[in-house]
Amino acid sequence: MRQPLHPAIAAAIARIPAFDMNDEAIQLARALPRPELATCEALDHREHLVPGEPPVRVVVRRPKGVDHALPCVYGIHGGGYVVDATATDDLVLDTWCQTLGVVGILVDYRLAPETPYPGPLEDCYAGLRWVVEHATELGVDPTRVGVFGDSAGGGLAAALALLARNRG
Repeated sequence: MRQPLHPAIAAAIARIPAFDMNDEAIQLARALPRPELATCEALDHREHLVPGEPPVRVVVRRPKGVDHALPCVYGIHGGGYVVDATATDDLVLDTWCQTLGVVGILVDYRLAPETPYPGPLEDCYAGLRWVVEHATELGVDPTRVGVFGDSAGGGLAAALALLARNRG
């Protein structure tokens, strides 16, 4: 029978200490300091609360001085579904807005385990729907909206794309 992992990789995995994802570990992860990133001067950053139960926070960044509709990148942060890891995606979206000429929007979904599935996905959907419904005032071309995420955000982005398609 063939080994599923290369021996060097299997040995490295064997050295990883056991980890119990319990309430204490989640609280410790959430308490870790997060980098405070300077707001990019070339972009307008605006926070909005999307109405709903519960309201969903989104942060919209748009290149300054652009008065026509732009494509939109709708981002969903990672963090293993339990930690808010928006700082990394803030930096990515700021860079993309400047270099690609897009509106970047990051949704702040509720976290597990306090909010079980499908709560976070519904938060992401509420934010995306709001973006499309308010595209004119946000300066977004509603026919050119893409979703992205990494780690947990990637899983939510894939599910969100299917959900948006299925709900029309």
